[in-house]
This record gives sequence, structure tokens and C-alpha cells, in this order.
Amino acid sequence: MEKKKVFIVYFSPAGSTRHVAGVIEKQFQALGVDGWVLDLGECGVGATEISRRIEESKGNSCLFIGSPVYVSHAVPPVMECIAGLTENTGGFAVPFVTWGGVCSGISLYEMGKELINKGFTLLGAAKILAVHSLMWPLENPLGNGHPDANDDRMVGELVNHVYQKLHSDTPKGIKLTDLAYQTKENHIEMEKVSLEAAKADMPGREIDTRLCNQCQICAQVCPMDAVAFTPYPEFGHDCVFCFNCMKQCPEQAINVDFSEIWQRIKDRAAFFSEHPDSQIFL
Repeated sequence: MEKKKVFIVYFSPAGSTRHVAGVIEKQFQALGVDGWVLDLGECGVGATEISRRIEESKGNSCLFIGSPVYVSHAVPPVMECIAGLTENTGGFAVPFVTWGGVCSGISLYEMGKELINKGFTLLGAAKILAVHSLMWPLENPLGNGHPDANDDRMVGELVNHVYQKLHSDTPKGIKLTDLAYQTKENHIEMEKVSLEAAKADMPGREIDTRLCNQCQICAQVCPMDAVAFTPYPEFGHDCVFCFNCMKQCPEQAINVDFSEIWQRIKDRAAFFSEHPDSQIFL
């Protein structure tokens, strides 16, 4: 049986998408396939290198590309990566997202559409429930305990099906319409919102200069390289509001009042009431 190549690319400030990528890698290893894994938030390698590897495989590879859902969409680094891929390499692709219990939005649809426009055949897709990245201080956040063992089994099933498709004579792709699972009205509204517009409503960060010792750990853990010191932390335009800076500050010198946004998050979750929580598309 001809050996296939698998590329697993993701962006994961909170770790949930990284977890899913790890499950994908482990399942492929169990099938005798080694995957090339790339975290877009931790390295300088981007679409050019990914495209080179895909082209070298001569259509004998599959790109798994994952993102958390921010404001109904995949995050900018992931969409920018897809936009930078070389067209018509003859490869296959599987988009996957993690979402925090509010709404998975149109992220899979938009990722799938761009991948198809680049000439990829979609062999599958997945949305996986995860703990909401802005609710980590709460005792019972949305998505609490996810991804769990059942989610992992679902991801493993996706990998098994994709593996079988890759080794068939004519791999059957999924349709883009399979990923348009939001209502028509909600889909239209979600097209109008964006992370960029939502930034204005994000809670501000206050730096306690009595506690900040300028260790620069906040800059080191920022996946967007958006933290500068002048002489205390300042947050640039590329910030995606993952709040890793606050979560990992050893001095607890970065303070944020999440109370208002937590209520908005809960209200939106009740409005959308999206089910199923986790789902694979084959």
C-alpha cells in the first residue's frame, strides 16, 4: 500500500485545538503514518513551507488544518495560512475547529470554501466542543471538561475514515454544503461579524506596575507576537485576545474584568443552543 503523507497544522492559544491535533497525530501513528505537525503560533514556518511539502508529495498527502472559533470564524492566522497556500497541488484537506459552547459559527464552511478554491478535495471535517477560552477562571465554564474521551474517539473515527479514503482508488470528498449547517438567517448574520469588530467590546487589561517585574513572559507566550514593553506591557493591533498574557503572568500583574463579557457569552450560547456539540463530517 502506497504510503501517504499527513500534515497537521493548527493555531491553539488555549490548547484545545492542540489537543485535537495531538489526537489526530496519535491515531495516524497507530495506523503506521507519521504526521508533520506545525503550530502556527509557535514557529515562523508558514504557507510557503506547507505548500512545498504538499507539492513534493505529488498529490499523495492530506492537510489537516485546525483553528479555535473566535466570533463565528476561524482565527486570522489560520485563514491567512490557507490563503497563502499554492493553488492546485492536487492534495486533500480536512479542516477542524474547536468551539467554546457558544456557536461554532461558519468557521468550517469558510475554511472549507477557501481550501476548495485552492484546489483541495475535502475528505472530512470536524467541530469539537472545548472549554470556552475566556471562561477559565469560572468553576463551571461553557464546554467544561471538553474535549473529553468521547470527543477523542470521534476524532479517531474521523482519522480512520480519512485514512481509508486516502488509500482508495478514487477518494470521495465531502460537499461544501455539508459544512453550511447554520440556519440561513444565522449564516448571513455571522458573515457580518468579525474578530476585528469585536475587539472594541473586549474587556481592557490593566497592568499593576507594582507587581510587574518586566519578566517578559507575557510576550513569550503571546502567539501573535503582539506584546511590547515600553517599559511595561503594551498590546498591539495583532492581538487576538486569547489572554495568554494574563493566564501565564507569574506575578498576576495583568488584570481583566470579564464579568460583562461572561454574561454576553452565556446569553449568546442560550440563543444559538447549537447541537450536536461535537460532530464529524465524512
